[in-house]
Amino acid sequence: MWCLFNRCPNLKTRYLLSRRATKKTIEADKLKVEGTFERVSYPQPSVQVLNLTSHEGFETRLSTKKNIKDALKDKDTSIIGICGMPGVGKTTMAKEIVNELKDEKVFEEVASADVSSDLDINKIQDELAEMLGLKIEEKTKDGRAGRLHERIKGNNGKSILVVLDDVWGEIDLETIGIPSPSGQEGLKIMFTTRNEGTCHNMGAQTFKIEVLSEEEGWKLFKDMAKISNNETGELVNIAKKIARECRGLPIALVVVGKALKSNKSTHKWRDALRHLQRSSATNLEGMDNVVYQSIRLSYNYLVSNEERELLLLCSLFAEDESIPIEILVRYARGLELFEKTETLYETRDRAYSIVDNLKSCNLLQLGKKEDEVKLHDVIRDFCLQMASKDKRGYLVRHAGLIGWPEHEADDSYSAISITFDKLDQLQSGLKYPNVKLLRVICRQREECNISEEFFKDMKELRVLELKRMYIQIPLSIELLTGLRTLSLIECEIHSQISMIGSLTKLEILSFYHSSFNDYFPIELVNSNLRSLDLRLKLPCPLRRGVLLGMKKLEELYLGKNISREGEDQRYIIEELRSLTSLHTFQISTQIPILMQILKTLCVEKLEKFQIVGTTTSLPSHEDEDEDEDEDEDAYEDEDENFTRNLRLQCGNEASMLLQPEFHMLMKRTYYLHIEEANVLKNLVGELDGDGFINLKTLSLSSGDFEYLIDATNSIPNDTFSKLESLELEYLPKLIEISNGNPSRGVIKPQLFCNLMTIEILWCYTIRSLFPKSIAKCLVNLQRLDIRHCRMLAEVVSADARENEVTNICERLEFPKLRNVDLSSLTRFKSFTSQSNSGFDRQTLFNQVWYSTFILFASNSPYLL
Repeated sequence: MWCLFNRCPNLKTRYLLSRRATKKTIEADKLKVEGTFERVSYPQPSVQVLNLTSHEGFETRLSTKKNIKDALKDKDTSIIGICGMPGVGKTTMAKEIVNELKDEKVFEEVASADVSSDLDINKIQDELAEMLGLKIEEKTKDGRAGRLHERIKGNNGKSILVVLDDVWGEIDLETIGIPSPSGQEGLKIMFTTRNEGTCHNMGAQTFKIEVLSEEEGWKLFKDMAKISNNETGELVNIAKKIARECRGLPIALVVVGKALKSNKSTHKWRDALRHLQRSSATNLEGMDNVVYQSIRLSYNYLVSNEERELLLLCSLFAEDESIPIEILVRYARGLELFEKTETLYETRDRAYSIVDNLKSCNLLQLGKKEDEVKLHDVIRDFCLQMASKDKRGYLVRHAGLIGWPEHEADDSYSAISITFDKLDQLQSGLKYPNVKLLRVICRQREECNISEEFFKDMKELRVLELKRMYIQIPLSIELLTGLRTLSLIECEIHSQISMIGSLTKLEILSFYHSSFNDYFPIELVNSNLRSLDLRLKLPCPLRRGVLLGMKKLEELYLGKNISREGEDQRYIIEELRSLTSLHTFQISTQIPILMQILKTLCVEKLEKFQIVGTTTSLPSHEDEDEDEDEDEDAYEDEDENFTRNLRLQCGNEASMLLQPEFHMLMKRTYYLHIEEANVLKNLVGELDGDGFINLKTLSLSSGDFEYLIDATNSIPNDTFSKLESLELEYLPKLIEISNGNPSRGVIKPQLFCNLMTIEILWCYTIRSLFPKSIAKCLVNLQRLDIRHCRMLAEVVSADARENEVTNICERLEFPKLRNVDLSSLTRFKSFTSQSNSGFDRQTLFNQVWYSTFILFASNSPYLL
């Protein structure tokens, strides 16, 4: 049949257009309902920072904190500067003030950013924009600043606090995009700085953070060193002298106390005291000698050189940068930092163990994500100096560079980490005969000409990372015969990459979000390779035999390279069987292909996985433009670091999830997202009869689920016992969380016992959420968000046979519940059932949390 001007319709294209149209319709529906802007979204959870000490109970701090808060509430004060010496607790003070003002609802919006000595304007703008819910797409400096300025200026009179941490000198706020607060109603600016002069230069009302008193210092040190009342008088006397030597500086008191707490030997403590008393002044600019010597003491007391080496590696990153621990694993493996770690798996365990110890010593702090860490800027300065003193200097530059930095003594560097604002070329003639790690990053991806002889005088290189470049790999890379880790991240490679195959000692090879032409070369087959990352920007076909030669491979990230049903990928799937050491696996592919892969892989051996299964094929080079939206969908949950993630977009293939291969995978999954499961009615019962005992996050959307749990029979022990987050969205047939009338003892105390957040959106038929027997188990619930569920009448319903159900708790309480949002619930009448006389009016929320409890309700006319 001929149609469309003698052209047959492309069925796939029409399907994709239909699917996108459906999504657009749903989004338009959401915007229409929410377009009244009556609700205020939850603020993004603040990033945890190193809390050197809480100021609670310290009289020298409480008055200062009160004065700063009063100034921020004063309409005549617009800029506040908090100054003090390094390690005195400026950031901690600012953080506590922000949290308290949030609880008191003084400001409607708060945005903060780390400034640091590098003064990276783009980074500051991005951090502020993220907290304001703004996406800056402009590329020019004026365009980016103007966009942020417009967002803050157009705040319609709402109060907003902008916090800038670690300001090193006077900065032009307009350059960043922050309007002058003197002409902006409701806008306040607070910043921290080491330099009191900076406060005066910026016209700020200045508050200086002084050191702790001797009594307060002793109290903090005693707490950090775990000194009990049972310690000997001799040890206590030494401890008081050590605390006195720390001169009231919180960072010194904390790191020294943590360093000594594990060994209460008087000999060791006397030696530490002498070290602090006899130390000579440091010449490290801006760092007090007491701070330097306290960090040095903690550094010296680390139990192994491995811990010291890993800590020093963290100083290669920019100030305040959140460092993925997985990157440290790759560096440590390439540099062979750890003894007696034969496999990459063992290297990772050692690295995570060391990181935990460094965090316990307060030498590292939590990063932005769970698997990331950060260095306090003072400790970073110390680490860079230590690297220089040990005659293995680090060349570290991360701001304002458009060419290779000038320096002396090229042969002294063992590691180089440089970020360029703009980079045209990496020239020849650079001699670094002792450098073992080279890390070169461009802020924006652009053409970079790497000289053919660039690597000629870097033959000791063990770790090479290039990020965000258009490059041609030079032939001199073949001279790096000792290279063990090679990461080409977000690069467009315009040359052949087959020469990488000559690097026979290579163990870690990553092309994360990069692209290159043609097939993945068979020449790259390496029997020593342990980690291969092919999460490319676009799929790249794999040749037969590529995986067969990688007998030691432990980690395989396939991206979308086995993505199309009907293509001859059977040989690659079969080759997966030969990877007997595989413990980490990632792939995005169609569910039928995924089924074949799961039959080949030994799922029980996988410690980490990220698996995406879809109904439609993922894009190739030819479909780049046509499938651009689908490409974004496929990667929207991708994270460079993951644990056990499973995301399934089922459609007509939902019945495949009932197969044993998926059953085994789901038993081991931590994060599960299922979309468009049109033939499944419940989870516990149909998909996992054991109750998803390992699941931490569950997200269901756009499916035919009626219940989560089939409670007509006994519920397995530990069902959802580790679940922390539950998200249900666009489930038009959902009736309740659990069906059936629970029989005697059917509800176990473990059910949902760790659940902290519940989000139910656009579920039109649900009438109640939980029966009382299940609600009693929600002792850790912190946030409840239910919106646009037009049939919902109550959250907690009465048990049909309440007198027969085992009484788990004496009363219905939610002791940790702090945020409740009940919006657009047109039939909602009460939190608990009104029909059962067993429900008395009672305290649902622990009074401890009452001062910070937030209840939001709109468009719910029957809610009292």
